[in-house]
Amino acid sequence: MVNRQKGSQQARKTILRLPLFASIFYSCSQGLLGWSLIQGLLTPASIAQDVQQQPLEPVEVQESPPTTFRDEDIPPGTKRPPLFDVRTSEQFNLYRLAIGDAISVTVLDFDEFSFVGAIDPEGKIRVPFLGQISIVGLTLDEVETKVAYELGQRYLQEPPEVIAVLSGPRPVQLTILGEVSRPGYYFFAPGITLNNVITGVGGSTPEADLRSIIVRRPLVDGTVLEERVDLYSPLIEGTRLPSFRLQGGDTIIVSKLDAGQKDYDRTLISKTNLAQPTIIVRVLVPTAPIGLAVRNITLPNGSTFVDAVAALPPSIPLITKEEVTLLRFDPEQGKVVTQGLNPIKTVENLDVTQYVTLQNEDVIVVSRTLLGKVLAAFRVITQPIRDLLGFSNFIIGLPNRNFDGGGNNNFRF
Repeated sequence: MVNRQKGSQQARKTILRLPLFASIFYSCSQGLLGWSLIQGLLTPASIAQDVQQQPLEPVEVQESPPTTFRDEDIPPGTKRPPLFDVRTSEQFNLYRLAIGDAISVTVLDFDEFSFVGAIDPEGKIRVPFLGQISIVGLTLDEVETKVAYELGQRYLQEPPEVIAVLSGPRPVQLTILGEVSRPGYYFFAPGITLNNVITGVGGSTPEADLRSIIVRRPLVDGTVLEERVDLYSPLIEGTRLPSFRLQGGDTIIVSKLDAGQKDYDRTLISKTNLAQPTIIVRVLVPTAPIGLAVRNITLPNGSTFVDAVAALPPSIPLITKEEVTLLRFDPEQGKVVTQGLNPIKTVENLDVTQYVTLQNEDVIVVSRTLLGKVLAAFRVITQPIRDLLGFSNFIIGLPNRNFDGGGNNNFRF
């Protein structure tokens, strides 16, 4: 009994101690939780107080290109393209395959994989066992690498040795722009050179700068290669033409000669096959009853005033004792300039000062009286002549103009 009572008392003591410890633990945990909550509430306030005390620094915003453009699509700044050099312009001399090209591929030691074919309108070519593969935009070396890789991956234990040859090049389709006689779209035979292209489109105009012929070549991935070719310096220095290879899809732009260029010999270029073969010279002669006639004579480019005198028919009295006048629009000065010429000195005395090289759209006025009327007409026009085309249209329209030269309407142009 005693032992049972002692056991029950100890049990009660234990039971009584457990709630006491639980209450103490509970109180402590509640205190810790409350302290955590208070600190959590006080911390943002202190941070906010510190932020208010510290001044805000301006944030620098970096500008970026519009998302419409990728980096490679952003147009580059205006700069002069590099001059073509066969030693440094390797990419421009690579022949890249396109629709219409035919190739012959030989797989050494595996004749069953060799083939000959042309690239179809979809840009693909049929290869034995491999089916159709796309090779547009690739070079012949890249075709060899691609065929060898595909065969090594699918049929052979290792890539074989492959030889690709261009068996049938496509026609050269070009876009010709700038200072040429007949700009437009052209097809040439494969292997055409740049100088033959210039000749084939009628030659360059008198305003052309053959030191700066721009050639642009788009690639399949959207990249555009651009080089500048100089056909003028080889003529001056007596050196060979640059070994430049044109390809289908190229665009050729013949630049315009800048005003004030003194180091460019137009006379020399006019006598070469790179210039337009003929020029038109207009001759103004007095006639009755309308008072004026415009005669057009076609001369070889590079002709002189002597050639014009020889080409005129006897009905045009150019060989007279009276001095004639040459009218020419000068783009450097932006106006019409005059020069006196003496036919008698030219023909009879062979005066070299009269051997003036004529240019396209030059005008020869054979009468001093007529010259005065023409110059007076220049002064009364409402719009000034700003270019060669305006000058040419003015001369052509002279016979249809009504002009009062001195109070009387007896001279109509």
